[in-house]
Amino acid sequence: MPDLPVNTLSWLRQYTGFPARRLSAKAELMVLFAAAAERDAADEAAAAARSKPQKESGAAAVSQRALAFNRTHAHFKSDNRAKV
Repeated sequence: MPDLPVNTLSWLRQYTGFPARRLSAKAELMVLFAAAAERDAADEAAAAARSKPQKESGAAAVSQRALAFNRTHAHFKSDNRAKV
C-alpha cells in the first residue's frame, strides 16, 4: 500500500471498516486520488510559503525604506517658486 496520509487511513477505518472490509476497486482508487490531490495541494502551499522573499531587517534596510519613502514625497516637499 502506498504511503497514505494518516487522515485518509483513519477515514477508511472509520467509514469502511478497512482493512477487514474493502471498498470496490473504483471507490478505493477515487479515495486514493483524493488523498494524492490533497497531498499535492499541501506540497504546493508549502513550496509557495518557502518561495516568498524574506523581509530584510536591520539598519540598512530601514534606511533604504526611508529613502524610498522620501523619494515618493520629494515632489510635494520641493518649492521651486522664485522668491521675490
